[in-house]
Amino acid sequence: MDERDVRIYRILRENGRAKLSFIARELGISHPSARERLERLERKGDLKVQALLNIRKRNFVSAVVNLRVKSMDEAERLADVFARCPRTVFVATTTGKYNLNIVLIAENYSALEATIENTIRPLEQVREMDVSLGSSPAYPEFVDFKLDPVRKVAPCGKVCTECYLYGKKCRGCPATVYFKNSL
Repeated sequence: MDERDVRIYRILRENGRAKLSFIARELGISHPSARERLERLERKGDLKVQALLNIRKRNFVSAVVNLRVKSMDEAERLADVFARCPRTVFVATTTGKYNLNIVLIAENYSALEATIENTIRPLEQVREMDVSLGSSPAYPEFVDFKLDPVRKVAPCGKVCTECYLYGKKCRGCPATVYFKNSL
């Protein structure tokens, strides 16, 4: 990314709905040049413009889950699995006592508990787990909450209606048709 690309990023970070004419004017380039630059940044995967949910306003809660799993291969495989979870906002393989770090958000503590106790704890790869529950995150305020209730099986392979917590403590996975929208 060159200096103009970085400026496009900064403009869109401030206002994701900024018009191309405004971007072009700010950069001192033509409208078609601004469009070409933006399309190239998106095509290369350097930039993505999307809607984000204000989780602080919605009073979402958070959890940091540190896992020690069998091997780094398993940690990388599980990182891919958790990256598809709609409640995951951050996942990384790490070094030290734990080799996988996951940050989850949910609309309430019961939903976090259901995700941790029904999806993470039963995994045979998990040797040790440390969980810290938190309030609504101070930062980031806006996140990509993957609300897309179109499937019957959650990305983790679970079926909400087969879970003992569904309907009691949990309103379902936001990626399934069973999600009882409480946003």
